[in-house]
Amino acid sequence: MMATAFSEELYRIGLVRSTSFWHLVAVPKGQSFAFHNEMVFEGPIPLLGARVMIDFDRETLPALTFLSGCRSEWKVFIQLLQAGKVVPPNPNTDVRAQYLRSLQTIGQSAEKLEMSGVARAANTAFEQSLKILSPQRRLGAFELQALVDNIHSVLLPFMNEMAETQLFTAASRHAHLYQATAPFGESVEYAFPSAMFDIAEAGKCMALARWTAAVMHLMRATEVGLNALSKHFEIEVGQNWNTALDQIEKSLKELRRRSHGAEQEQWASEAAIHFRLVKNAWRNHAMHAHIQYDEERAKSIYQCTADFLKQLSINLRE
Repeated sequence: MMATAFSEELYRIGLVRSTSFWHLVAVPKGQSFAFHNEMVFEGPIPLLGARVMIDFDRETLPALTFLSGCRSEWKVFIQLLQAGKVVPPNPNTDVRAQYLRSLQTIGQSAEKLEMSGVARAANTAFEQSLKILSPQRRLGAFELQALVDNIHSVLLPFMNEMAETQLFTAASRHAHLYQATAPFGESVEYAFPSAMFDIAEAGKCMALARWTAAVMHLMRATEVGLNALSKHFEIEVGQNWNTALDQIEKSLKELRRRSHGAEQEQWASEAAIHFRLVKNAWRNHAMHAHIQYDEERAKSIYQCTADFLKQLSINLRE
């Protein structure tokens, strides 16, 4: 088998059989699937898509593999039975039960993946197979062929549906951000809960190489900190950045006239300066389509935003 690493481009996903096993494979968009060993990819694949990874539970791939193995083995038995070289097999209870469970598992996965046709096929195959497998008796060539056909009626459309699913790969250096929990730390999550949506979305955008979108979400998250600072100075929340910063700086000038004001509000003064820099350097451009961001700049802004919100969380709460 051949393994491969994936870069950041669009892939098609599908299942390919090698010997008696099925493998989850991804092929770059524009290429067709080749059903040969050299086109089979194995191992963990960091695929991200609209369904938040591929929505398989841990039972689905074993179910596909088991049914594929049954199909291969029983096709051989059918040939031997027709040639009169073996007696009809009598699968034990565990094999019969696993066969039926596997059809149910694939049907449930098909429903999750919105493959209604496959789900119906799996349900029909289950009902037909149940009638064949319920009596604990030997299975003739006709019955084995019916079970093989039922497998085929489920696996082939499932594979075809999967081949139409388009997923994105995530570079390993950013993939962890896609589903990171509290990526800026628990202190930020506690201090600015309403920023968590945009922080999480920024992480997803970073993972999927949507650099400008990531910066936009980071600016929205930073705005939560600005609103908290406005609230600290009893300034109306929700004003545009320039107005809010002007009023914050005015309040700071009044504090500096006090004997202890400058020292007491030093952190707030630094925060206001930082907000002004963020506004002029990033926020205005990102939110008004003036510029596009590449990976290096987005990564820097992501880290700066994380550090800044962590610092604000020491003294501020929403």
